[in-house]
Amino acid sequence: MRHESIDGVVVRVRDYGDHDRYLSVLTAETGRITVLSKGGHSLKGPQTAISQLYTYANFEYYRKGEFNILKGGSAYQHFYALSMDIDRLNLAAYLCDVACELTDEGEPAPEMLRLLLNSLYAISKDLYPQEIIKGAFELRAMAMSGYAPDLGTCTACGRDADEHFYLHIMNGALLCSECFAQKGKEVKRYTATSYDDIRESETVAGLSPAVLAAMRYCVSAPLERLFAFGLEEASDLEDFARTAQTYLLSHLERGFDSLNFYHTMRAPLPHKETKV
Repeated sequence: MRHESIDGVVVRVRDYGDHDRYLSVLTAETGRITVLSKGGHSLKGPQTAISQLYTYANFEYYRKGEFNILKGGSAYQHFYALSMDIDRLNLAAYLCDVACELTDEGEPAPEMLRLLLNSLYAISKDLYPQEIIKGAFELRAMAMSGYAPDLGTCTACGRDADEHFYLHIMNGALLCSECFAQKGKEVKRYTATSYDDIRESETVAGLSPAVLAAMRYCVSAPLERLFAFGLEEASDLEDFARTAQTYLLSHLERGFDSLNFYHTMRAPLPHKETKV
């Protein structure tokens, strides 16, 4: 019987019976693995401490038939502060769902693990506005998974400087204001409800210079500095958060219950039409 030891963060839990719990653990070496924690659902079980959602730990386990059985381990970080605020908790749940969606069992995921851990830490410590953390995570996660938008120049004319650019969501390409004015009848304007309508293939988002600069930063900045930017105008912060979310949901072609719950419990972003 071979014993294994691996570091990872618990991104999902599923209780089994009265005492046991299945853990989905995101690791750097092998992506997601599923481990059965016997007694992990009980209050005083020996493995309870490392069988909690969002716990970053070392997991020692062995293979028995088709199952990985947790033997023991030690926690590095519990992120207890997440449970002290409903918005923190709900946002963490959504980010874990996205990480699960973009990783597979057996496929290494070192960058995704690092991105998720940095994000959970930032949320738990309230280091940055949640719109910054969430939007930066969404854009960087998409870039890591091969869905990075082309934020360099206008896809039609090549212009790299303009007062206002527009991002074609599904194409992941920019249009300058002049080219957008010429093509405007071919695309739908971006609205605040677009995250509920992820099947719109002709949606565009208006980007101010500040929002475009923030998005460019998110897809290329060092991970340890990913959230180190600011958007002074409230409208820019709203547009950044809305655009990043719509981009991710549109390309994944699905929604998330955890995201819907996050928005239900949190004050919704105000309605805002794109101006031509």
